[in-house]
Order: sequence, then structure tokens, then C-alpha cells
Amino acid sequence: MSRSIVFQVTFAIGMALQSAPAADPEEVSAAGDDGSVVHDLGELIVVGTRTEQRWIDASGTTLRADSEDLLRTGSQDLSGFAKYDPTVSLPFDFSSGDGAFGYGQSGYGSINIRGAEGNRIAIELDGIRQPPQYVSTSFDMGSGDGAGGIGRDYFDPAMFDLVEVLKGGASALYGSDALGGVVAFSTPDPETMLTGRNAGGLVRLQYFSANESIAGQVGGAVKAGNTSVMLLYAGRHGEETANNGVEPPNPADFTSNSALLKAEHVQGDHTFRLALELFEREAFTDVRSAATSDFPVFDRYVLNNQLLDRQRASLKWQWTPQSESAWVDQLDSHAYWQHAGTVSENDSASSPLVIGGMPIPGTDRTRQQRISFDTDILGFSSVARKEFGSGRVIHAGMAGLDFSIESGANRFTRLDSGAPQDVNRTSFAPTDTTRTGFFLQDEIKVDEKWFITPGLRMDWQEITPDPDQAYLDRLASLGRFGQEPPTDYDNFSVSPRLNLAWKPTETMQWYGTYAHGVRNPSAEELSMIFDHPPSGGNPAGSLTVPNTSLQEEQSDAFELGFKSEGDAGRFQASVFYTRYRDFIENGVPTGELDDEGRDIVTTMNRGEAEIYGFELGGMLEAGHFHDRLRGWQIGMSTGKSIGNNLTDDVPLNSVEPWKTAGFFGYEDPEGRFGARLSGIYSAAVTRVDDTTNQGTFFRPPSWFTLDLAAWWEPSETVAIHAGFNNILDEKYWSWGSVRRGNGHLGGSATTDRSTAPGRNFSLSVTKTF
Repeated sequence: MSRSIVFQVTFAIGMALQSAPAADPEEVSAAGDDGSVVHDLGELIVVGTRTEQRWIDASGTTLRADSEDLLRTGSQDLSGFAKYDPTVSLPFDFSSGDGAFGYGQSGYGSINIRGAEGNRIAIELDGIRQPPQYVSTSFDMGSGDGAGGIGRDYFDPAMFDLVEVLKGGASALYGSDALGGVVAFSTPDPETMLTGRNAGGLVRLQYFSANESIAGQVGGAVKAGNTSVMLLYAGRHGEETANNGVEPPNPADFTSNSALLKAEHVQGDHTFRLALELFEREAFTDVRSAATSDFPVFDRYVLNNQLLDRQRASLKWQWTPQSESAWVDQLDSHAYWQHAGTVSENDSASSPLVIGGMPIPGTDRTRQQRISFDTDILGFSSVARKEFGSGRVIHAGMAGLDFSIESGANRFTRLDSGAPQDVNRTSFAPTDTTRTGFFLQDEIKVDEKWFITPGLRMDWQEITPDPDQAYLDRLASLGRFGQEPPTDYDNFSVSPRLNLAWKPTETMQWYGTYAHGVRNPSAEELSMIFDHPPSGGNPAGSLTVPNTSLQEEQSDAFELGFKSEGDAGRFQASVFYTRYRDFIENGVPTGELDDEGRDIVTTMNRGEAEIYGFELGGMLEAGHFHDRLRGWQIGMSTGKSIGNNLTDDVPLNSVEPWKTAGFFGYEDPEGRFGARLSGIYSAAVTRVDDTTNQGTFFRPPSWFTLDLAAWWEPSETVAIHAGFNNILDEKYWSWGSVRRGNGHLGGSATTDRSTAPGRNFSLSVTKTF
């Protein structure tokens, strides 16, 4: 797909929309600014300003997908919401390519937005901060891998009512960790099922051939007077995700269960909302690739069991006074508690040493290890909104407070017949992290055309380690590199932002944004300890030691853009540039050796980086131009990011290649059926920094896939969704996946086993009542 075609099509869309009248938000279906499916040009965007705004009024670039979008795209796992977005991806860790890292299949370890990922992306569920990405038990932590099979995927997508992504720095609204963007997941409320009635519910059954999984959801809601209650359950069982190569994936199976209870009570100006949620997922993997790899530490078997669980309880209070003299138009307060835990149990064995054709007794080896992470958070937030002013100048002010205490702990035990004393491998000290943030924002509307939105957030973060005996023993084992236990870390940061927008007509907006971002070091990064096996150029291996003098990362993000929407559809184009400094990197060599000759590495603030690029896309409603074409749609989106490590003058490996998505489809104006043919083209990977790998990275070639999705509602209470994916059976690799797990194996870990699925299909049947 040539650049000229992309720009010609999107330019034509933009020109068509500039003269199109505004659409009635209740009557028009459309697609998102990124090419993803949406159904209402009057949709509300919340993540960009923490206030509901129409898409055309919200400055910046966002991705939005609701539950219907996920059904129509056949989402089988967490990555479904970003499938057709050119600058958002979810790298999947196939890993486990070497025998020493058999527990490494962490799945979706992070979410990548324009090249920023891991703990530089803030993830929220119903306003609750989700656990960080842990790396301290990973042999490949310098490459962005997860730890001990642990990712950030504590969700069943069937529970999502809405997913919103804000691209670019967002610390002024969301605090530390929103350096590269925010992903906000929302679960349904009782009204989602009631739709104005006193009782309602649904039953859904889904099948996905890519991993032979079956998913089911059942739920219902009732309302009596001013009180409504909803209960929703989702279950899922499946096997390993298929690939498209001659080397099969590691055999696996998984089972997950989710339950959500929500209750709502309205009393005058007050609304109270209670939420209780449970989630757990068990997975077993027969890691045959580790036993047969080029580095077969354990050649008989490597077996891994994983358990993830999350529970939360929250209470929201919304006060909307009806009196015009009230000091606030709306006050939203939220108190919550959440626990998230992960356990990875690994059982491995190797054959005895053979000399002269005879096995030597006692030389066989076994290893059992257990890695766990626990993250608990208790928090409170409150946001007040007030509109004031008159005439030519109207203010929409907002002030908010966020407070939370997060506790993190790790336990890593190992029993190895080759090293009977190696039992305690605790990776970081148990730690409490206290976060306090206060933010202000004012949207100033001048003459209904100019919008000036300054914002400012002040954050104080304190990290308080409380080393247990297991960690102190690990610290003492560092010998001459031992040190005093880690001390408290505290930091005060200020994050300003400014949006400027001009709307010459109701259907157009030109905007410019600036945002300063921060990310404080994690508790793990401040006290990390890890032993690496012999690898690369040092046959003795390496040792990771703590660094308690880390400082915050900072970024300055700029974006210029244009939006338009009308009866003909919508269009958006933007260019962005972000400068990062004091990047926190793991596994940085210190240039020193310990008494055993191992390289001493640590976590450091290192230099500067930049990421810049562009996005543009939109869709056309063909019926705007001729009545006989009513229901027909065409859309396209494209985006490219370029990332540079300015300190070492090398590319950033976290940046995805240029990607373009397009679709052609039909939606029945009566809402009874529809179909969409979608294509994705990804350019070849060319900008790679091989110095972060023990060898040359595999560079995936360009690829193109074609998907067909269709839906049919034979009655008002029955909906059928079907999808046929990768119709052309394209064999391809995702860069975000193959750049993981190479480690001390170099590029040999990348094989046909890490190819994406070939031709596959999905089917979903929903009954509402």
C-alpha cells in the first residue's frame, strides 16, 4: 500500500467532511478516528479530560471501543480492543525459548502506545490503578519481558463495557506512570442491562478457533424503586493459541472465572454505587520449547502452572445538587480496595550425564520453584466540577484529589538438586507506596469557537521499604556489593498541561496540546536483586544489585491535530513529538565484577530518548452522497512512530513498524445485520538496536491480513456475531512479540513457534431478556 494512496484517500475524506453538516448523534453510525468500530458520532470521550465530551470537542487522539465493538471484532483476549489501531498494540510474550527461562510465557505483559509501554502506561479499571509490570525475576528484563510468567492481564474482556485509550503524556490528570498514555477499562452498570426497564439480562456463548476456547456470560439486573442490582458472570476455557508455522506452540490450557456485582441507589441529589468483583485464571503450559532449545538446561520436561487472581470492592458517591446556588455542579467520590496476586510454579528435570554411552548416576537434575507477586491497594479519589461565567466566556472548572496506599511483595523460592542451598531468591523488599495527588483543570470557552484548557497536577509519592528476613539474607549474599537496606524514597512533582483548540464551525476542530509527564521508580526498581546464569560474553553470568538513588523519569509531549465530523463520517489527522529524559533502564552494566567474576548490573536513570510520528484516518458514510448507498461505509487509518535513544544514538526497539488498517462494510439502516471486510498492513521491521540482545534480532518482514466480520439480529433479543480472521492464511510475526524472550539465546529463540495464528474463526450468540 503506497503512501500516496493513503494520503489521497484520507485527504479526500477530510475535504468531504469540511462541508458536511453536523450529524444527529442519535441517528448516525460511524467508525472511530483510529479506524476502530463505533456506532455513534455523538459518542462521549471521558479519558482525555476526565469529563464527558463529544468526540469532536475532545482535543487529542483517543481510541474507544465498547462491548459491541469487541463482539464485532471477535475479541478472544485482552488485545482485541486495539486490533485495528495503528499505534496501540499488546505485545504477547511467547518466550520460554531457553531452558533457564521456562517460566517466561507471561502473555500480555504490557500495552504499547506509540512506542511507550510497561509501567510508562497507566492502566485503570473503573478508576482503580492496576498492578505494575514486574521484571525482577526475568532473565530478559532489559528487553521488556515479564517476570515468572506474570503480565498485566488480570481481565476477562467479556466484562468490559468500554475501553478508552488516551495517547501521549497524561500525568497532569492521572499522575505518575501516565508518561506515555492511559488505558481506562470500564465494567457495565445495572442500567446497561435494564435499558429503562425494571428487569433485564443476557446469556452469551462464544467459540474461538484460534485457541479452541469456549466462553460464556450470564447476567441479570433488577430495579425496585430507586435501587437497582446487577450480577454478571463470565467463564472461559481454552488451549494454547495456534500459530502458523511448522513448529507447534507449547501445549497449554487455561480456565478463567469472573464475577461482578453492582448495586446502585438514588436518593434525591445523591447516587451511591457499590461494586464487588472477583477474577481468577489458572493456566498450565508444557514448555517443550525450553526442553528442546539450543540452551537445554532441562531436557526431560519443563512444566509451568500459573494462577492470577484479583478481587476488589469499591463505593462511589455522586452528588448532583439541583440548586443553582450550590458551590459545585457535580461531586464524584470513590473509595476502593483491590488485591491482585500472581503465582507461577515451575517443575523441571534434566537427563543424567552420559559418558561412554553410560548414564552417570546422580548427575540428573531437578528443579522446583515458586514465584509470587502480591499487590494490594487502598485508595480514595474525589473530583468536583463547576461551570461558571456568562456571555462570551464560559468556564468549566474541575478540581480533584487522589490518594492511595499500595503494598507490593514478592517471594521466589527454588529447590534445585544441582544447588541445594539455593532456596531464597526474593527479588525485592516488601514495600508500601503512598501516592497523593491534587489536580486542577479549567476549560475556557470563548465565543463558542476558542477553547483554552490549562491543567496542573501536583503529586507527592513516598516509597517505604520494609525488608523482611528473606530480603536481608539476599542482600547479605551480595558480598562486597552488599549495602544497607534500601531507604525511603520521596518525591514531589508538578505536571502541567495545556490544550488550545479552535472550532471555526461545529463540525471542525484544530487543536494543539502540551503535557509534561512523570514516572517515579517502582518499589521493585529501587531494591531489585537477581542472579543471572552464564550468558553472552561472560561465562560467569551477572548479578543485579539495588540502586536506591533513582530519580523520576520525565517527558514533554506535543501534538497538533485536526478533526472533522458530519453526516459524511469523520476524519482526524495529527502529528506528535515526545522528548523523554532520565529513562529508568534495568540490567545496566556498572563495569565491575564480583568475586566470582560475574558482571555487576543495576537499574539506572540513563540519558534521553524521543518518539515522534503521525496518525491520520477516518471513515465515509456513502449514503451521504447517494440514498442508494445508504449503509455502506469505507474507512482507513494509518500511523507511524519513530523512536530514538538519543544517548546511544540507536533506535528504540519498543516502537512498532508503520501500520495501516482499512475496511469496507455495510450496516443495515434498520440495525438488523451488517458485515465488514478489514485489512491490516504492517511494514517490515528495519530500525533495530541489536546491542540489547545477545545476537542479532530477527526482523519480521512486512505482512498483510484480511478479516471478515458479520452480525445478524434475527429478533430484538437475539444477536449472532461471526468472524473469519486471516482469510489469506498469511504467515507473519508481530514485532512486539518476537523482540521478547531472545535473551542469552540471541535470535535463535525466534522460530515458527512465535508466528501469529493462521486462518481462524469465531462465533458468538447472545440472547437478551
